[in-house]
Amino acid sequence: MSMLEGGEEHDLTPGELDRIEKAIFEIARQQRGKLVPVTLPFPDFWSRVGQLIIHLEQEIDDMRREGAGSARLSTATRRLSNIRTQLRNLANLRLNALTSNAVVDSLLGQGKDGSNKKGKSIDWSKMDVKERIFHSEVSIAVDKFRRVVSWNLLMGIEEQIRNNPVGVPELAVFEDVESGELAPLPDPITKSSDNWNDPDMDEEDRIRAIDAGYFEAPAPPTPVANEPHLVRVRIIQSSEDPIIDEDGQEISIIKGEFCECSRKMSETLISIGLAEHVDA
Repeated sequence: MSMLEGGEEHDLTPGELDRIEKAIFEIARQQRGKLVPVTLPFPDFWSRVGQLIIHLEQEIDDMRREGAGSARLSTATRRLSNIRTQLRNLANLRLNALTSNAVVDSLLGQGKDGSNKKGKSIDWSKMDVKERIFHSEVSIAVDKFRRVVSWNLLMGIEEQIRNNPVGVPELAVFEDVESGELAPLPDPITKSSDNWNDPDMDEEDRIRAIDAGYFEAPAPPTPVANEPHLVRVRIIQSSEDPIIDEDGQEISIIKGEFCECSRKMSETLISIGLAEHVDA
């Protein structure tokens, strides 16, 4: 943990203050137009910058308490404001450079053949550790983006093929462990032939089948016609003309007589008002 994070006070000499302040402006000047972060004069650069800002704020507070002249106080205030403006500019330049380098390494650093093609490397021994943490976080985010959008598929990058394809078992599982020989093959399955008879065979096909050694196909069963159910009705209205039933026979329609006929015929007689149903 740095002194700034731990809250420890550190008295900087005037020479150290001057060196840190000049480094802020010099690094910002060198970083302009660079896609890779330039080296830092201190490995704990950002911690020292924080100590400088705290020192300058305390100095301004002391001036206010002591009632220093407005010119001196105004100069110190403008100095702190200029440093903070330059720090915003420097942070913007360096974070852009770190992000660009991380994206190039993580997103564009792999060729179609799967080989890694990294961008310009960074000498992390001359960088602040806080910047390296930021660079790593960006790389992780880019790797996640690659997985979400299937980047390898979009770029035509071939995936690594595993030695054992899915669905192909190892040959060793078929070996006899004790004898060292392959396990015997299973007995072939005898196909059962289905006896298929064609009831629609004509006489010539039947003769050819018998000559070829086939048994004669049995004749299809003759459907048994169900005897129609007769319904008993009583004639309630005479008719001069007889009625023809389903069998073509004439039925005389005489009032008061009983008649047994099919269900369809009985329904017809009842519907035209010539008969009525009689319970058996």
